[in-house]
Amino acid sequence: MKPLNQLIGCLVSLVLSVLAWPAHAAVTCTASVTSITRGYDPNAIGDTVTTGSYTVSCTRLASDPNTFDWSLGANNGLHNQGAQNRVQLGTREYEYELYRQTPYINGNRWQNGANTRFTGTINFGASLIASQSGAFDLRIPDQQPVQPAGTYTDTVTVTVRNDNTGTILSQSTFNVSIITIASCTLTSPPGNINLSYTSFQAAPAAASTNFGVNCTTSMPYTMALDATSGTLVGLNYSLALSQTASTGTGAAQTFSINGSIAAGQSGTCATASCSASDIRTLTITY
Repeated sequence: MKPLNQLIGCLVSLVLSVLAWPAHAAVTCTASVTSITRGYDPNAIGDTVTTGSYTVSCTRLASDPNTFDWSLGANNGLHNQGAQNRVQLGTREYEYELYRQTPYINGNRWQNGANTRFTGTINFGASLIASQSGAFDLRIPDQQPVQPAGTYTDTVTVTVRNDNTGTILSQSTFNVSIITIASCTLTSPPGNINLSYTSFQAAPAAASTNFGVNCTTSMPYTMALDATSGTLVGLNYSLALSQTASTGTGAAQTFSINGSIAAGQSGTCATASCSASDIRTLTITY
């Protein structure tokens, strides 16, 4: 049996050897993402897409490995409804989405889940600082309800993780701004007005055509014809709009152009039947 003082010496030696092991610092990483500003016309056909970029920058000590696996996730912004991203102006909003790649399907969205983050491996080589960059797409669906003109904004938070352990290394934000301008479009143009008339008929002839207008919400606009009367084959006709002014609702509004020929006119047709036409112009001002 060894003396007690020899056992104590062995224990002290063992403890000192543990304390003498070198410490390894963890790799640190940050991310920077370009803020995006994009104009948007909700009346346009086809989605609006713009591309942004991100950079993940990492720092290590000389004692750390020279490669590091990272992941970069993005949340759904400040104004999301569930997993749906939204920019907002007051209480009004437009939808948008972030994507890691095409096609633009749910599985390719850029979010904060394990399967929806960007991932990569930084190779430091002999350096202590290295970075890796990539691109993402922001998609705004077309033909959303037209809201008041202005700048709609959101703030997205991105999170850098150690991709092997899931440990959060840092967080940062970037801004999304979608600018809409006042606009009006004809959702359905007016058709022809066909007036049939017999000389000296006792009742006026009447016909009409409808058209649709979609204008920015809360924006006033006016409508006018280049002429509201004319003469065809000696018959005087008149035209009138069902409304000459309105305010946009963000949805299609329907109006009509009403045509008529007053009763008791003879006209100048010298054959069994005659036909003639005029072209009129409808102007929408906003």
